[in-house]
Amino acid sequence: MNSTPDGDAPTPEAGNPTSAGGDPAAAANATPAGGNPAAAANATPAGGNPAANATPGGGESVSAGTPAPAGVQPAAAQGQATPVGGVVAEGVSRTKRARKPLPRPVLATLLVGGSFGGIVAIMVGMLAVLSPTPQSDSGPLPGLPVNIQEAGQVAAYLPPTVGPGGAGVPLTAAAPTAPPPMPALQPFPPLALTTTTASSSSTPLTTSSTTGKSSGKAASGRPVKIGIPAIGVFAPVGRVGVKKNGEIQAPPLSRPNLTGWYRLGPVPGDQGPAVILGHVNTRKGAAVFSRLRELKRGNKIAVRRADGKTAIFTVDGVEQVSKTAFPTMRVYGNTITAALRLVTCGGVFNAKAHSYTDNIIVYATLTSVKGK
Repeated sequence: MNSTPDGDAPTPEAGNPTSAGGDPAAAANATPAGGNPAAAANATPAGGNPAANATPGGGESVSAGTPAPAGVQPAAAQGQATPVGGVVAEGVSRTKRARKPLPRPVLATLLVGGSFGGIVAIMVGMLAVLSPTPQSDSGPLPGLPVNIQEAGQVAAYLPPTVGPGGAGVPLTAAAPTAPPPMPALQPFPPLALTTTTASSSSTPLTTSSTTGKSSGKAASGRPVKIGIPAIGVFAPVGRVGVKKNGEIQAPPLSRPNLTGWYRLGPVPGDQGPAVILGHVNTRKGAAVFSRLRELKRGNKIAVRRADGKTAIFTVDGVEQVSKTAFPTMRVYGNTITAALRLVTCGGVFNAKAHSYTDNIIVYATLTSVKGK
């Protein structure tokens, strides 16, 4: 028969089973086949009352899986109760609560969110590396003077041919050696062949071909009217020559709607470049060629001649050049077709010289003829 540590055997309660030797303490403390005395101590009495193992007053309960030290009987087997708020019996560890794993949907959401976050970070980094460095403005800095004498010129590069012109297209000068622009349409045969070459010098070329019969033909075919529907021009055409300083004369300012045909050059419609000049404005306001810069490749120009024929020209190109770099050969050089050149002023107005810095030049080719 087993003895308790205090030497006193507790008095068994009515209805409790006893051991084979009749000792109720031994029956309560009997170790099961697994050798766990705590399991025996925690067994429910035969009467179904688990109160023998309950912790009174809300105290902590002992763990069922921790064996008691050898020779020491658990307090429940001795009938001893743990005081209120007290500590459980020595040698018995507390139950550790395991942390619950996160639900699978939460884990999946975190995984997907982390993946997308990584992709976004990589893309942002690549954009930062591959983004082009902003170009600094190459224009003139505020406060620095601008040379207005170079208006209409491009210092670094001049195109190899005259541009097409048109609204919204900046007008620039072609390279000095550039030829006239190619015809926009199939050229029409000249109404007459001539060896007369237009010249802006003070001593223009005069040969037998420019006098006698030729001069008579020129008088009969001289221009009398010009019409440019695209810019609303319908104006009379006069005649101009060369001033003493070698410059071509201009129509009188008192007649702002009058144009001037350079009489020492070919007649419009005959072989070679015919030249007609006009003012851009006067002190009274806009003049006949105030909108000449708006013409573009493909526009039509009609010149009515004294012989009753109307020569129709098609614009090939438009350019703006400095008067100090006027393209003499491109404007006055002879051609195998019947060509037309319209010239007016442009650029910046110089109040001291009472003139503009540039010229606007329109190049055109004869493409049809109307009348007898």
